[in-house]
Amino acid sequence: MQAYTPPRETAGFFRSKLVIIGLGVVVLAGLILGVIAQQNKEIKIVDDRKSYEVTVFGGTVNDALAKAGIKLYDRDLVEPGLKTRLHEGMKITVTRAIDVNVIADGQTTKVRTPLRTVKEILRDAEIKINPLDKVEPQLDDELTNGDIIRITRVTEKTVFENRTIAFKTERQPDNRLYRGITHVVREGKNGVAQRTVKVTLENGKEVKREVVGEKVVKEPVNKIVAFGTLREKTVSRGGSIRFSRVMVMNATGYTYTGHNTASGIPPRPGVAAVDPEVIPLGTKLYIEGYGYATALDVGSAIKGNKIDLFFATEAQADRWGRRNTKVYIIE
Repeated sequence: MQAYTPPRETAGFFRSKLVIIGLGVVVLAGLILGVIAQQNKEIKIVDDRKSYEVTVFGGTVNDALAKAGIKLYDRDLVEPGLKTRLHEGMKITVTRAIDVNVIADGQTTKVRTPLRTVKEILRDAEIKINPLDKVEPQLDDELTNGDIIRITRVTEKTVFENRTIAFKTERQPDNRLYRGITHVVREGKNGVAQRTVKVTLENGKEVKREVVGEKVVKEPVNKIVAFGTLREKTVSRGGSIRFSRVMVMNATGYTYTGHNTASGIPPRPGVAAVDPEVIPLGTKLYIEGYGYATALDVGSAIKGNKIDLFFATEAQADRWGRRNTKVYIIE
């Protein structure tokens, strides 16, 4: 039997169809490959100081991290967020959380945070800083794992203190008094000043006091002392003496003891024993109730404003006894 030979027109038709189908397959394959190429994205990941580059077919930031084998732990920070869709050339940053100890208010608080500066860490931990507080390290310093933040709580308060204002002594001449004699005209009284003091405390302990103001609430009253200017005295036997000063002294009497005076001469009426630091030996004196004398002797009991007057007999010394009297230092 003779084989069937299709007409030339029919064979041409089939060849055209095959060409069209082939072209369609090529175009479709190109489209598919194009779509795949568009879905594959080059992504850069920075994990602290390590860098990775991965190619990911579509997906999210979380998919890119999984593709790179990067594990996340408590409080690690990923930017942008894990659910963010990927795009070509995207950069993903992973900041690892660190542990920082904060010492404040008498206790230590462990803070786990992805932040780095002191200021950010304290804000993240909701630890309040007051304007006067001291923070170490500085607020803008960056920290690493295991670092410590120390907060010193600083407070100020105002207190009031009273201060004594000492009175002064005013001296006034008085020609009614002998030279060396004084008289208190008015007693002095201290005044009072109120100070305003700013007290600084660190963690409740006082570290500084500063006077910021003061006012007088009670004025002091000065003491007034009159001093004598008279240099002449009329003596009981008539006439007068000129003296440089007069002192009120505790005077006693003594008689001959068998020993010469400190000046080396035998004692006699008109010899006085004195404290040389008060009245130098050899000084001429006039003693009220006794008369003229010269400081020529000393005594172990004669100290300060004491004077011992020589009498010819023990009876005279006994009659004198012990009394306060004025002693004039003769010029």
